[in-house]
Amino acid sequence: FSVAYGQGIRSIDPIYVYEDVSTPFARVDSYEGGVTYARELGGYSLVARSIFFGTHVDHDLVFSQSEGRNTLANGTTRMGWVGALRLSGAWLDESMNLTLVRSSFDDTGLLVPYVPDTVLRSDTVVHTVLPWKLRGDKITTAIGAGVSFIGKRALPYGEQSDTIFTLDASASAAWKGL
Repeated sequence: FSVAYGQGIRSIDPIYVYEDVSTPFARVDSYEGGVTYARELGGYSLVARSIFFGTHVDHDLVFSQSEGRNTLANGTTRMGWVGALRLSGAWLDESMNLTLVRSSFDDTGLLVPYVPDTVLRSDTVVHTVLPWKLRGDKITTAIGAGVSFIGKRALPYGEQSDTIFTLDASASAAWKGL
């Protein structure tokens, strides 16, 4: 089990820094609580995490489409949950993370633009040593896939973005130093 709280600051865009005026910083308060489970299962290592979190920024930077850059906004609060799973063994390595979040402005309750409500990522790799050698040295191989799903994001004027799905694939072989 874990519980954490932290306070910090984040600098503000330099456009808001003026001569002879103290430099403004955004105060960040963050907290989380969660549980981690770890176990060895017949040659595999399993680690699972569940974490609830909250973050408050007293004045946030939010991208403005009309100005083409981040601008200073009122305070925001992000509340959410992260679930993570890692399974690894002699020939397999799987890592999966799911984040669910609600990010809103403190004064209006409206959603913060461009912050996705759901992010899912899975990375899977299968690796092995080939049964033959090249000039007396082993050849190791790996094949992997990364899958990302990014949920809807609030957009200006009450609009919402489409979801995004990406698939990355990789394959590799290694022999000696190559």
